Parts: sequence; structure tokens; C-alpha cells
Amino acid sequence: MIAFDHISLSLGTFSLKDVSLTINRGDYYFIVGPSGAGKTVLLEAIAGLHRPERGRVLLRGEEITALPPEKRGIALVYQDYSLFPHMTVIDNVGYGLRMRGMGKREARGEVAGLLEEFGISYIADRYPATLSGGEQQRVALARAVAGKPDILLLDEPLSALDPVTQEKFIHDLQRLHRENGITIVQVSHSRREAHLLATRMAVIIDGTLVDEGRADVVLNTPRSRQVATFVGIENILDGRVAANDGGHATVDVGGHAFEAVTDAAAGEEVTLCIRADDVVLGVGDGRRSSTRNTMAGTITRIVENGPVAEVKVNCGVDLTAVLTRRSVQDLHLAPGTPVTLSIKVTAIHVIRG
Repeated sequence: MIAFDHISLSLGTFSLKDVSLTINRGDYYFIVGPSGAGKTVLLEAIAGLHRPERGRVLLRGEEITALPPEKRGIALVYQDYSLFPHMTVIDNVGYGLRMRGMGKREARGEVAGLLEEFGISYIADRYPATLSGGEQQRVALARAVAGKPDILLLDEPLSALDPVTQEKFIHDLQRLHRENGITIVQVSHSRREAHLLATRMAVIIDGTLVDEGRADVVLNTPRSRQVATFVGIENILDGRVAANDGGHATVDVGGHAFEAVTDAAAGEEVTLCIRADDVVLGVGDGRRSSTRNTMAGTITRIVENGPVAEVKVNCGVDLTAVLTRRSVQDLHLAPGTPVTLSIKVTAIHVIRG
């Protein structure tokens, strides 16, 4: 559907550097990265608001590098919504249809179903200044899809919404993608949004594409330590392969042995990535476990985050496990409590180099 072929462009002191990526028809594609990484610039390049200095942009297999935005069949929704303050909701949503020559009454009739679909019929005759953030976001989204675009670009659509409204809007986006089969490209810095919505994703840092692929692959088996840190892998350990027997390796991490699956040779430096929910925490004698990576330690800290808690444990190396808050209470866990941690060999992702 969309392809970047070695795209480079500069805006002031910022540069996108030799970016190549592919977005397939029907993807819910996330572009993620820290603030200032170039996510919105990349989105605007897809829309045609920036012309690359080098490389090609392809849309539906045809080069569109020089094609103006209005001829691309792409809708872009910014995080500030950009609604027309002097127009009612129904006229905002129908604006694009009127620009194509449709009469006001006809446009209103055309978008009535969209207002119902997005749950905003009750505010059809109100003005943007009287709406909540969530209502404005729904209006902006309805306006974007009123013209039936092939591609919808969203610039951090959830960032200004409260948690309850975020949950409702995530449901709206899931339904829109599922029922309409539209290709959606969303810029975000939220790993949670990517977990819930993305089918494929790209990670961009300092204007450089550092990882791309299926969302579950990028989130769980990142290519580099830098990407692992950004996608929120809680346990990232640097070590050296002590031995490797047919792909079953023993990795030394500060004098502590971890067993993992990798082709890395003895003596090679590696990084181990372990999700906190793959760390099994128990109270008692860990020597009874059949799991290869089992170690004793002491809780140093418990960080509650809604219904779950991150339990920090020192086992000679610092590791994090995640439990429900109820489990923490039932097990009477607290700083100083002796525990055991178990990690399956297959739960450790190894980054070489």
C-alpha cells in the first residue's frame, strides 16, 4: 500500500536518514519512538506535506514522490484535532464532501450514519469549543473517514485523552479497522497502544529506522539493546557466552549463569532480554523447580501500577517480575522477603553483538 524507498529529508537541524519501510494493505501500522525521533515527519511525508531530498515514495505500487497531498487519497488527523471552530459538528464532518461539490443538505444526510457510528449524533449541532477532548477526537476521526480514504494517518490520537476516554477510543479504532478494512498508520510513543492495536510497526530513533516488522516480533524480540529499552523489556542484561552446545548456550552475566537458546559462539558478547511476565516468582525453595534458570533472591522494591505490581528482586543481578496486586498481598511480599525466580530457557531473547 505504501513504501518508502531509501527516503532522506531534512527540516532545519532534523533529518530522516535513508528510511525504507513497507506498509501493507489492511495493516494497522504503528510508527513509534521517543519524542523528537521524527515520527510525525515520517507521517507527513506519507501524506505529501514534505518532499524527500532523496528516495522514492510509492503508493499502491506507483511512485508518488512529487504528487500533492490532495491527490493521494489519504486522510491525516493531528493530535490537536484541527476542527473548524465556526462550524457545527455535522458541518465539520461533512466539510470534505462539500469541498468535492456536494450540497450542504446532501452532505449532512451523507454523514448522519457516521455520527451514529461514532456515537456523536447527540452533539451534531454543537460547536467544537463546547466539546470534551474525547468528543473532539471522535469528530475529527469521523471527518477523516467521511471521504472514504484508503489510508488513515493518525498523529498521537490518544495522547491528550484521559484514561477512561482512551479505552473508549481504542475500542473505536479497533472497530474501525476491523469493520472497514482501512489501512491505518498511527504515530505514538505508547508501547501499550502498540500492544493493543498494531499489526506491524516501525521503531524510529533520531531520524533512523532501527527496527520494523510484525508488532509481536518487534515488541518481544527486538534487534538491538536500544530497541529493547524503548519497547519496554524490563530485564536487559549484558553478558558473555561461556559455552554453546548445539544452540543451547550458557551466558555469564556478572558471574551468574543463564541458559538460553542462541547461535552465539563461546566468548561472544550478547544481551539477554526477558519480559517481566516471563519471570515466575515464588516463595520457598527454588531448588525444587525443574526450570533451568532458577535462582534465589531478595525483594528490594515493589512498584504498584494499577491492578499489577512490578516486584524488583536482587539475585546477584537485578531482575523484575510482574504479579497482580492481589498476588502480592496473598504471598505477603514486601522488601526484604526471600523469594525464588524461575525463567524458561525459551523465554530469553538473545541479541548478538
